Amino acid sequence: MRLAIAIGLGAAAAAIATVVLMFYPAYTVVSGDPVPVSKEGGLEGYDQTVVYIGGAGLLADIADTPEKKSLGLGVRESMDEGEAMLFPFDIEARQSFWMHGMKFPIDIIWLDSDKTVVHIEHSLQPCTPLDCPSYNPEEEARYVLETVAGFSERHGVTEGSKAEFQLG
Repeated sequence: MRLAIAIGLGAAAAAIATVVLMFYPAYTVVSGDPVPVSKEGGLEGYDQTVVYIGGAGLLADIADTPEKKSLGLGVRESMDEGEAMLFPFDIEARQSFWMHGMKFPIDIIWLDSDKTVVHIEHSLQPCTPLDCPSYNPEEEARYVLETVAGFSERHGVTEGSKAEFQLG
């Protein structure tokens, strides 16, 4: 009798977990630690989307105007593991980025039109006014994703990794 109850409770828990994950994919597991997608926050005046990459979900502010692209993450003091900024472009090109105005280190991930990673710059440090290099991939990209420093390595994001997100 106890075994039947235990099996029944286990099956019920599995069914509930499946339903929760179908309708609320807020947590992903990487190296045994859950990574929550930020549910609140985002920059005022920016649209947001959820970007899934490397088994993690990120709440990404969308830099979709020339002004927002120019400011980039320089408008933020910090960023959490579950946050990012996404830069969509009209065409694929060798999109150049720099760390001007940044206050914290980040990873920069370039994606092509198929949302496949074509280049990554890891743990870039903020620049100084006298030394602020630009970072250019060898490949053309349609989207650029900025995450907290070390995100790519912690989540196994490499060239060839796929991202998923919706715009508009």
